[in-house]
Amino acid sequence: MALEKRRRNHSVPSWSLAAAKAERLPLRSRHRFAPQIPLRTRPTLNRRQQKNPLFIAHTPCWVITMYPEGETVNRLLGTLKSQRLRASQVAGVEGRNGIPKLEDDEVLCNAITRWRHLCELKNSEIGCYLAHLRAIRQAYQAGLQRVCILEDDVQVEGDFARVLAELERLPPEVEMIRLMGLKVRKRKIIRSLNDGVHKLVRPERGWCGAQGYLINRCGMEKVLRYARRIFEPIDKVFDHFWQFDLKLYGIEPHLLWETEHISSIEKSNVHKAKVARWLYWLHPFGKLWRSIERHSYLYRFKGDFYPAEKPKKRPGRTARMKL
Repeated sequence: MALEKRRRNHSVPSWSLAAAKAERLPLRSRHRFAPQIPLRTRPTLNRRQQKNPLFIAHTPCWVITMYPEGETVNRLLGTLKSQRLRASQVAGVEGRNGIPKLEDDEVLCNAITRWRHLCELKNSEIGCYLAHLRAIRQAYQAGLQRVCILEDDVQVEGDFARVLAELERLPPEVEMIRLMGLKVRKRKIIRSLNDGVHKLVRPERGWCGAQGYLINRCGMEKVLRYARRIFEPIDKVFDHFWQFDLKLYGIEPHLLWETEHISSIEKSNVHKAKVARWLYWLHPFGKLWRSIERHSYLYRFKGDFYPAEKPKKRPGRTARMKL
């Protein structure tokens, strides 16, 4: 019996016996078996220093260009990337050698153009229009929440990226923001940006020009639904925001300015095509009706547009800005 007892004791590891004894001890006394390590000798966690994020803003910047190897577009892309922005090219649409081929549900409505503007769109204007429309469609189909679209003949201010990062945090009710314009209009100041250096404003009329803008997903839907019928330049579509309830805003001072260049887009109001004489009689009534629609829209949303006043100093550096 004694020999068998000894064999049992030798077959059980000593560490398990110690654990069994510890389990029978009161809870207060169990801590005696825990190893005591001095604080100075305990290992420290190696925490990595937090680096600056790779991109200052999540919004991609797309530059529309007909010359992907040109010095102008490469300089603009380099500037955007130096400000830690996601920048890439988007192919333009050639319209100087004839009417561009239409895609999807795009429809050219020359009859409306003749009635509203007493002229027909030039082929280069149609190409510019389609370049913007297809860039917006591409962004929408890619599932982007917002995109910044720029033409290749602009330059950006030094704080462009910082302000863009603030703009992408605005509520979805701000559907489109023009980053520059060619006309100075009355506007309401909505809020300050960039520590008061810039302001988000809401103009009561169009700024003219499509050199650069930020548009979110809701704005893309409205533009794609309304602008598939092509009857005026693309910047006029944005100017007539009240016709399809596009929540359009602007930035002052402007974040972009035009470089001095000769535009490749022939304007439709130069050397106008001859239209039927009866359209000249109908044209003023169309302008009157659109004016009534615009004032009605402004009255319904007067809290969003007023009080409004013109800026007290020049809002941008573009030379051909009309004050």
